[in-house]
Amino acid sequence: MKTCPRCHETSEDQFDTCWRCSTPLPDDGAPAPGEPASLAATAHRQSPPSPRRKVDFKIFRGTFTTWNILCAEAAEFASTLGPRDLINISHSEDEEDGVVVVWYWTDVD
Repeated sequence: MKTCPRCHETSEDQFDTCWRCSTPLPDDGAPAPGEPASLAATAHRQSPPSPRRKVDFKIFRGTFTTWNILCAEAAEFASTLGPRDLINISHSEDEEDGVVVVWYWTDVD
């Protein structure tokens, strides 16, 4: 098991990136840069701290807006987030009412 140096979540050894916060994971039990070796060895036995990040979203909706405009607005917003914060972009349509939702990580205040 590997422990994330940022959020302390554990991941299987085959993964290179933390599933929770997208932080690169240290190689096979090696301490993360700046992490003491003793901490790396005991991190999996400690209870993880409370999350410092939360999932947030922004909705782009428009009955009279084209899909191109909705998607362009969502893409413009998502481009400001950066790859580490963007989780997903989803869309839905019901009786001509289009919705695009951008899901992303944000810091807890």
